[in-house]
Amino acid sequence: MKKTVSLILAFVMAFSCFGILAAAEENSYQPDYDTETPVVVLHGIGQNDTYILDEDGNRMLDSEGGYVTGWPLEINVGGLIANVLPNLFFSILTRRDNGLSDAMKDGAYDFLYAIHKDNEGNYLNDVEVPCYECPMSDMPEEVSDRIYDMIPLRRCGEIIGENNLYYFGYDSLGDIQATTDRLHKYITEVVLPQTGAEKVNICPISLGGTVAVNYIDKYPEDHSLIKKIVYVVPAVDGSDIVGDVLTGNLSIYDEETLYENLLVTLMGDTFTTYMLNIVLRILPTDVLQQALQGLCEGAVEAAIRNTTQLWALCPTKYYEQARAKWLSDDEHTVIREKVDAFMQARADLEENTNSIIEKGGKIYDIVCYDLELFPLSADYRATNSDGIIQSESTSMGATFADLGTTFGEGYTAAGTYCSNPAHNHLSPDGMVDPTTGLLPCTTWYFKGQSHEGLAHNDVVLNLATELMTDENMIDVYSNPVAYPQFNGARSMRALNNNLATWKAADKSLYTEEQIAEIEGAFAYMNELKKETVIDSAEWKNAELALDNALVSASVKESDEPGSFEALITKLFKCLNKGVNDVM
Repeated sequence: MKKTVSLILAFVMAFSCFGILAAAEENSYQPDYDTETPVVVLHGIGQNDTYILDEDGNRMLDSEGGYVTGWPLEINVGGLIANVLPNLFFSILTRRDNGLSDAMKDGAYDFLYAIHKDNEGNYLNDVEVPCYECPMSDMPEEVSDRIYDMIPLRRCGEIIGENNLYYFGYDSLGDIQATTDRLHKYITEVVLPQTGAEKVNICPISLGGTVAVNYIDKYPEDHSLIKKIVYVVPAVDGSDIVGDVLTGNLSIYDEETLYENLLVTLMGDTFTTYMLNIVLRILPTDVLQQALQGLCEGAVEAAIRNTTQLWALCPTKYYEQARAKWLSDDEHTVIREKVDAFMQARADLEENTNSIIEKGGKIYDIVCYDLELFPLSADYRATNSDGIIQSESTSMGATFADLGTTFGEGYTAAGTYCSNPAHNHLSPDGMVDPTTGLLPCTTWYFKGQSHEGLAHNDVVLNLATELMTDENMIDVYSNPVAYPQFNGARSMRALNNNLATWKAADKSLYTEEQIAEIEGAFAYMNELKKETVIDSAEWKNAELALDNALVSASVKESDEPGSFEALITKLFKCLNKGVNDVM
């Protein structure tokens, strides 16, 4: 019976793969690769380390002998807990805020000690930020491997040569103006002289997009040096999460979010999460909300208030209120002026974009949508986003329907930046109008793709590479068979992990039928991988089939919770819901 099932499965997969290959052969598009122009990658937040230095200029060590870092964030969790425990105890006894919110605020500030800055944005301790003033080809292998692991652009290096691929390292929690100045010097004094090129291609990712917005405003003389900019989920207008934190417009004041959704997002769908949610009911709701508000304000004091690069993530619509709250005093004049300058750069984006295009440059954008924001932002349920940044920001102003809705029948594209009747930019799902975005003809959209998972979507990475290197990729109409304007989501992470597990397995332990089923599942996924038009549901089903085959043969343990754990989780989830309904 098992052999019969395996043969049927293999036949179905072979037939499906034939269909995929046949469809792929229909595309006659031929690329024309530019191997001369260097590419500079501007990484996203946290994709470069920041080391805190001691008074002798050496990297500071913690109590366990590890480096103290500004990024990854050095957090004194033990200090926070010790700071709040007495006030927590008395607040529980008295059923009111007995200094708890103040203790949470002070504790949050203290536990982010490594990134404390003065009121002009200078670290209280000196820092070391690795900046690689050489191409990928000249980096130590452990450094280049780590970079490729964070941002898998090996194919770009293969096309243009690693001697033409550069990674601009900067401090994610630094000064937006200083970072911009360094980028200008990096391009004009490092990349162009080393390569002998006259122009450069820039690939800003996430926070790197914020840096790019400031760069093209502060250095208009560099516009003629830019051949292409390929934005990848750029934080062009910041993130609503940062804006809501700065203005105190938080979802914690919604009880359903506070007791049902917030911890689930942070900790996962586990019985521990729901048990903790129930325990939180020990505190009165208003006391808990005040405590969390204190935690957020302490984090702002420590991490954002004196960090202009994070201020640059405050959306325009929040800025005046946030500025009045945090930057209006005389002590923050320097910070305020730097952030004001960035906000003007953001306001000048259209003018600067047009200037680069008029000088012969090309600008592209890659956007993800149809996911909720992290449930700290007040409007997270409705705001169309990639989970971290609202899609309106990454798309430079495109219009999105609220999550779970569409524009409805009869909706007509606004046509703000493209009124060509031959161009139908509206998304097939009726959720996106790209014509209000600055670049409707050179912006691609990936539905359901998360911001953090972007590095594992091979199609997004290949598209970014093609845009940076292929002279024939002019706009969304250049190669729509392979890269349509609207596409789906997928991740290579599970496939790659399962492949490593299977390669390490002792094949003699499994039957021919088990091996055939596993190999067939891998073959099917590898054929799907060749298809650049993503069917997200088909990909997920193929992932599940492969995972089930490996688990069934005991090659790996199931990632799903055991039956007892699942039952307990369901029980606590129902109990948590019941408590919330009663309270």
